[in-house]
Amino acid sequence: MPTPPRPPRPSMTGPARPRRGLPPRERTDGRHRLGWLGRGRAEEHDRRALGDALHLLEGGPCAVCRERDAFAARWLSYFVIETHTEEGTRARVEAAAGFCPAHTRRLLADASASWLMPQVHDLALAGWTRLLDVPDARRARCPCCVAGDDATERASETLLRAFGHARIRDAVHRGALCLPHLAALAARIPRAYGLPLADAAAALLEEGRYDLLRLAGTDEDAQARNVLLGRIDPLLPVEEERQRRSVTSRWRTDADLGCCPLCLAEHRAVRRLLTWAATTDHGPPSGEESVLCARHLHDLAAVDGPNTAAVLAGNRDQWDARFGRFRRLLDEGGKRRADAGPHLTSAPRCRACEEERTAGRRQAALLTAQLQDPVRADEYTRTHGICLRHAVNWRGAREDPVHAVLSARTALLRWEIDEVLRKQNWRTRHEIEGAERQVVRRAPTLLDGRVYAGLPAPPHAVAPAPSDDVPKSQTPHARRKSWSST
Repeated sequence: MPTPPRPPRPSMTGPARPRRGLPPRERTDGRHRLGWLGRGRAEEHDRRALGDALHLLEGGPCAVCRERDAFAARWLSYFVIETHTEEGTRARVEAAAGFCPAHTRRLLADASASWLMPQVHDLALAGWTRLLDVPDARRARCPCCVAGDDATERASETLLRAFGHARIRDAVHRGALCLPHLAALAARIPRAYGLPLADAAAALLEEGRYDLLRLAGTDEDAQARNVLLGRIDPLLPVEEERQRRSVTSRWRTDADLGCCPLCLAEHRAVRRLLTWAATTDHGPPSGEESVLCARHLHDLAAVDGPNTAAVLAGNRDQWDARFGRFRRLLDEGGKRRADAGPHLTSAPRCRACEEERTAGRRQAALLTAQLQDPVRADEYTRTHGICLRHAVNWRGAREDPVHAVLSARTALLRWEIDEVLRKQNWRTRHEIEGAERQVVRRAPTLLDGRVYAGLPAPPHAVAPAPSDDVPKSQTPHARRKSWSST
């Protein structure tokens, strides 16, 4: 008797799989529901992107600047409160030889400076020593700046994801971003959006809608930096008088100050240039002579001379020309279209940055020439000497007076930092707290002279603008002395 056919096995996952030839609308296996689910998720992501972008664009002249500054301030706040003890964070600070001048100034002005900054100086000194001893070593970027840059990238990505919405495009077209971040966004969006964006930027520039904050972006360090740069003003006539007397007279005056003479020359040259540009009776510089980077635009605005507005207008004209060429390159198509974004985002040469580099090179050459005289070389051994930042790039022999002085000053700085750290222990509370405590303020002149704008340590910490994320800064208890604690 033949075996009867088996009944079909019941499916545990639904109906049997349809033939491949059936169109999608006839499938009953649930894959059409997955398609709808995918579209639903895409719509949800789109709504979230729009909401994130709208939230980002609320309440500020530049949403990207605001995100960058907020996350950098938050990173620094967590560093003060907690992460300064983490090995990974400490390794990053050491690899960067400390923090950049702006964030070092913020930490110096914080209430935690008396106990935290010796630890930061210890890491910075270790980092600079490594750079000196290992020729191929490279300095990492300031970890707080990296946190700000990461936030900038996230904010830009948020705007890019939602730029297809008219509400986002309208907000950006009305000037929700500063010009540097607007240019970075324009270089990354599709051509169909790039052309209207370039037209909107040109219209805003023509109307004069871009003030300093929209022209250069926000700069939370500008206030503290301006206070320091103001201390250079009395040195400008002294430099002129000494220079007219003799080159050696000017050099000796610079070397006798308790600071790095190369950093001093760099910042003094920039201050003289910006003061001249803002106040000269011959009118403001024009064309390429007026182009300044964002940092130096803020420094120029702080001078507030009769030509300041004209220099700012000249920089607006430069931006207008760049956006105009960006639009023309997009219209041309082909390889020229690919050059549009890089051209727009490539920063032009800053006149003040060039002046700073030139002054540093000339002062270094003068130092080399002065050291050829045994009398001047002996005098140099009793001065502050150059900072570690300049020593890393010094091309002279390791046996010359520059490195001899630097080695002695660094050894003393190392002892003072170690002594302050040792006396932070509870078991040493009975010991005398001496002048080594002032290493908190004095160390930056030897580590990186840019912290104090090339000048000796000020009598009090320069407080930056208050921030919502960082506790209000307070001045550390310290009195001004010379660069040495002895």
